[in-house]
Amino acid sequence: MSQRPHFFIQHAFHAGIKEIMWVEPYPGRLPNFGDLVPGRHAREPASKRTFENFTVVPVPSVFPIEPLHCLFKIINKRLFDNVREQVNTFKDENTLLVVGKPSLLALDLCKQSGWKNILFDAMDNYPAFFKGYSSFSMANIEKKVALAVNTVICSSHSLQEKFAHYANVELCLNACTSDFAVDSHSKRSDVRQDVVFGYVGTIASWFDWRWVIELAELNPGSKIRLIGPLKTLKPVNLPKNIVLEKAISHDEVPSVLSGIDVGLIPFQVNDITKYVDPIKFYEYSATKMPLLSTQFGEMLWHYNRVDGQRNDCPFNVPDNTLYFDERNLENITWENRFSELFPKILV
Repeated sequence: MSQRPHFFIQHAFHAGIKEIMWVEPYPGRLPNFGDLVPGRHAREPASKRTFENFTVVPVPSVFPIEPLHCLFKIINKRLFDNVREQVNTFKDENTLLVVGKPSLLALDLCKQSGWKNILFDAMDNYPAFFKGYSSFSMANIEKKVALAVNTVICSSHSLQEKFAHYANVELCLNACTSDFAVDSHSKRSDVRQDVVFGYVGTIASWFDWRWVIELAELNPGSKIRLIGPLKTLKPVNLPKNIVLEKAISHDEVPSVLSGIDVGLIPFQVNDITKYVDPIKFYEYSATKMPLLSTQFGEMLWHYNRVDGQRNDCPFNVPDNTLYFDERNLENITWENRFSELFPKILV
């Protein structure tokens, strides 16, 4: 799936970066029974985008016990020595190091000398994805990474507040690609009983099934399309107007959205989603599609900043739903977003 890091490197090339080495992330927690959920680790559809002068460094066969720091380093020493050697061969005095996910390997690279600049692109509240000692370990690693870098880039206001006491914190919200043309969605001026609600994205532990089921029951004549990889167990006896569809690549999303009347962002409100600025908000917005969202994370900020909002939602919705009128949404691309950021980090 194409996410913020992929668009970051795409714009890096546009900004004049000549060559990029991408080091694959690896598991940062101890295994648990949730890993046995069918499809939890299934490979997702890949984007068709390719880059020249782009090298991927895999970190294969890592024994997944990173929270046990000393034992992890001993067992995986040979693998990490190989990665470190490749990185050191690649870099020179003009090389930037960008950390996308905190890890012991990332921290080790941060501590090495010779980088022109070191950045941490904080995209999530990573410790909240884990439980118990794994969460404690990630919080500790994340803190050390934030202290080791020159700049912390935050993808939401909540993350900006979380890292506010660190030196040089930049806010850079998410966006969408230019593929999502403003006129790609055929708007419907009437409000009918058979509208198609749609969600495109990963269906994981933070997905609010209760909200979606209530929406389906309030709109029995409408279809609710849930399109994406299923990474968690789905409830039994879902309403018949809820349809689960297979995952698609990011390149296919614009055409799929053309068959949806109202976009959905149904996330639970918790310590994970509190820090999230969902990319799908920008994708829905760019197609001039009305959308419904639960009251999580950056969605409240988006809702409060929209001028001339309509409070008379034309759909039957659960309580505490945010309704965005398509007439008040705008198209914000990654080019818009990163063109302001890169001049600051390339100096």
